[in-house]
Amino acid sequence: MNTSNPPTELASSLLRRSVCAVQVAAVLADPWGVFAWGWNHSGPTGFGEHAECHCLRRANKDRLQNATLYIAARRNRNGRAVTARPCPACQKVIHSVGTIIFRDGDGAWKEFSKD
Repeated sequence: MNTSNPPTELASSLLRRSVCAVQVAAVLADPWGVFAWGWNHSGPTGFGEHAECHCLRRANKDRLQNATLYIAARRNRNGRAVTARPCPACQKVIHSVGTIIFRDGDGAWKEFSKD
């Protein structure tokens, strides 16, 4: 993993690691650089793990407050971008991250409001 690339580019390149019908990837970065990444997959229990949770599980928790979480998604079958807005369950988990940026269905990166 080349963590010197921009986080948005890393999130997009990680999508291919997911075997799910809708591929989702997440990257955590702070002023010192990228420090965690994840993608949706079957998870440790076999019942599925969202990319945001996978990324946060692998992260240094002391760096979350000043970090930005970047989330990208696309449909596996046709490669089209889909909105990567965090689901309600993930919103509860990512509350400790400073800023959330997600890619919408048009491919534009937008900031997610936690309010």
